[in-house]
Amino acid sequence: MSTESQKPDLRSAHVIVVANEKGGTGKSTVSIHTTVGLLKAGYRVATIDLDTRQRTLTRFFENRLSWAEQAGTTLEMPFHHALDRGDSADLGDNETREFTAFANAIEQIEHDYEFVVIDTPASDSYLMRLAHSLADTLISPINDSFIDVDVFSRVHHDRAKRGAIAHYADLVLEARRRRRQVDAGMIDWVLLRNRVAALQSNNAKQIAASIEKLATELQFRTAEGLHDRVIFRELFPIGLTALDAIEEAARGGVLTNSQLAARQEIGELIETLRLPVRGPGESHIAARHDWFERMSRFYRERDRAR
Repeated sequence: MSTESQKPDLRSAHVIVVANEKGGTGKSTVSIHTTVGLLKAGYRVATIDLDTRQRTLTRFFENRLSWAEQAGTTLEMPFHHALDRGDSADLGDNETREFTAFANAIEQIEHDYEFVVIDTPASDSYLMRLAHSLADTLISPINDSFIDVDVFSRVHHDRAKRGAIAHYADLVLEARRRRRQVDAGMIDWVLLRNRVAALQSNNAKQIAASIEKLATELQFRTAEGLHDRVIFRELFPIGLTALDAIEEAARGGVLTNSQLAARQEIGELIETLRLPVRGPGESHIAARHDWFERMSRFYRERDRAR
């Protein structure tokens, strides 16, 4: 992956796309907690929900706003935009309408917000490919399963057929090529291992080794994501996260060890993403350029080490 020389034409907003063609990997959960974490850190954040069928991200922020109004409190909220599903019998017409709506949403927010978080459906569509091409940081959550690995690299018992670049990885590599051509930008691709068991089985160790090998070949970073915690599901109906002041409702005003671990886990996730963070007196666009230089250097060094 070449990231040499040419100066990028960076937008003011840093675009985070959470995507994977495989369903059930925790994309919306990651989108929710990344968004709230950035809001809690004082950043201006906008969100776009491209999943026109399930709309999990949209439902969460609807719940959050409703809870805040009912409780008479103030909660951090992003500027949120949910795309409507095309209802025409003409698929081409639907695609045109959805593209126009997405383009309008991006135009409306890219200069007024520091981060844009885009949650995507588990499918390959024109809009999903377009979102990938806009990403500065691409987060691809996966579960610890060879079924999930198979969308990145072909998993097969026959060594001759094993290891071929799979459909989703090919989509990302193409998005990276286009991004370099359009604005000399780069996509920092983070493969997020969600729901990793505390005690690793032999199968989990094999998966970890396979992912590390792929990281060099496909040029992505790996990171540990979120565990499968009951608290994430329990808080969804009221639009809260472990980062919110849930201790006020906890018994005795004290969080359990599990709740504290969930809060720490979300903080570690956001830190792992290595997003552009403003230093004292630094503008966001300056932090964006620092981020670009830092991540370009990381990928150049990894490229040389191959």
